[in-house]
Amino acid sequence: MTEEVSKFSRVPPRAAGMRELRGEDLRVLIAIGQHADKTGSARPSLAHIGALTGVVRKNVPRSIERLENAGLIQRKRVKAEGGGWDRSKYRVLFKPAETAVAEQTVEQTAAQRRAEGGAIANAMLAIWQSECGDALPVPRKLDRSRNATCHARFEDSFHQDLEQWRALCREIRASAFCCGGGKRGWKADFDWALRPKSILNLIEGKYRDNQSSSRRRAAGSGPVGFEDYEILPLGPGGT
Repeated sequence: MTEEVSKFSRVPPRAAGMRELRGEDLRVLIAIGQHADKTGSARPSLAHIGALTGVVRKNVPRSIERLENAGLIQRKRVKAEGGGWDRSKYRVLFKPAETAVAEQTVEQTAAQRRAEGGAIANAMLAIWQSECGDALPVPRKLDRSRNATCHARFEDSFHQDLEQWRALCREIRASAFCCGGGKRGWKADFDWALRPKSILNLIEGKYRDNQSSSRRRAAGSGPVGFEDYEILPLGPGGT
């Protein structure tokens, strides 16, 4: 089977300064780089590498091992369907291993934070539906923006306490104005409740009714607002 070879080779520039490598090692790296795609993946046979470089086939694995130890390539051995071994898969490492590990760690941390943010947002949505869903609109889905907003408010406004969010929801549900009782029939929604300014106004009681009957009705299943729920004052601006 003919192996396609590029006119150019993709190799890490830092290889030129590695004095521990031998001349044949660099030739092997260049040969692998001739087969590499944009991601650095390549799969030349040992015989083909030897033919391109002039390195004896039995010595090619030694060069490959030295290139691996130098952090220039990764090798993955592949089993053949009928037994034995097929051509190995190679990946040229254009960035130092430390950088690659650091970038992978950052990506994993970001993914973990997104997963945590999604779980928090789902919990907050469930509380909203439970406390306000009978009178106020419930979002059909949570997108990335809503997940990020929920996570931010969970951290900075509710001190990582979902019961403080529940208290806010009950404060909204107990307000006739927030439930469409105003002249224009405006109703609070999930996104509005997550705005820092809305949270602050609710804390300060700006949406409370003059009469307390609605608050007494809403309090039947637990604390209605922040003064009924014995916790620290909420931010932003809370201490």
